[in-house]
Amino acid sequence: RLLPQTVYYAAASMWYLRERGARPGFVVPTGNLGNAVAAFWARRMGLPLREIILATNANAVIPEYFASGSWKPHPTIATIANAMDVGNPGNMERLLDLHPEITELRQGAQSFSVSDEEIADTIARDYSWSGRTWCPHTATAVHVRRRLPSPHWIIVATAHPAKFDSVVEPLIGRSLSMPPSLAQVFDAPSRFEEIDPKFEALKEALQ
Repeated sequence: RLLPQTVYYAAASMWYLRERGARPGFVVPTGNLGNAVAAFWARRMGLPLREIILATNANAVIPEYFASGSWKPHPTIATIANAMDVGNPGNMERLLDLHPEITELRQGAQSFSVSDEEIADTIARDYSWSGRTWCPHTATAVHVRRRLPSPHWIIVATAHPAKFDSVVEPLIGRSLSMPPSLAQVFDAPSRFEEIDPKFEALKEALQ
């Protein structure tokens, strides 16, 4: 899953460099660090990414690591940006493999935490000012971008706001129209099978 995501960063960074004459930084909303690690991989491949900014919600385990240099996972906190509600990111091991020393990581990355109130305010204000509608996760990155004084940033928008209509609609005061492709996903039937939380049960299901 992460390898195809590197294509986003390859295409966007090369386009930006051609059009603007500068290497862009990326502001990535993140919880489990999957999309973000794809950005780090793309940069390691030699693509023209500058700094990578990791925007988190109240689950601030990543900003805390940047601040202290000590990795301390914690219980998950429920927020309005629920796809980022991760207190122990599964892809942290991949990031640490790329950048085992915190001093090295800090040279090319930063991380900031955003509260529910700041996320909600960003969604409401941006719709009021410009008519743009953000999902809660994209709004997290938008809020962090506004903290950065330097130019040349790309905000990674990770979901259509209609996917999170129960959060977004009350904040903007109107209903959201759902793209046909997303509606098709929501209308598709669900299929699942419960198994015991044991390796043998998983092995049997896979076979």
